[in-house]
Amino acid sequence: MALSVITISAQRIVAYITDTDGPFTNIRNAPKGKVIGKISTKQSVIVTLENYTNGWWKLVGLPEDAEEAKDIPLAYSPSGYWIHYSVVGFSTRNYGGQTLHLRQSPDAHSPIVYSFSGELQLHPVGVTDGWIKVKTSDGKYTGWIEDEWICDNPLTNCC
Repeated sequence: MALSVITISAQRIVAYITDTDGPFTNIRNAPKGKVIGKISTKQSVIVTLENYTNGWWKLVGLPEDAEEAKDIPLAYSPSGYWIHYSVVGFSTRNYGGQTLHLRQSPDAHSPIVYSFSGELQLHPVGVTDGWIKVKTSDGKYTGWIEDEWICDNPLTNCC
């Protein structure tokens, strides 16, 4: 079975645009900064993220798909390109109905915050060595999940 490995390094992850609030997702020049570009939400766009800061992820370059999906040219930003955590995410890989757990800390023995057995869309809010801190789409739960249970490609099931 081929696995999609979401964690690129201890502080970088791969996710996709999950924004459903309109035809475009804003790209900003800083957290809460000026909108300097827009990416169409009509296409599946996979992004690499790093340096999570107070609800914002820094984009590590822009994927080729995003270059084709941009609505307006992306202005140069010396501080990089930023996107809010709520418009990026991934789904879980528990296609066999396995029960997965969100934990209080990035440790398999940490107390469980939330358990679920169906596939679930999650939004990343942190990352550390093989674990991703996530919020559920409804915002009710925040916890850590092992990255092996994450599918970062909206077009496949990562099997």
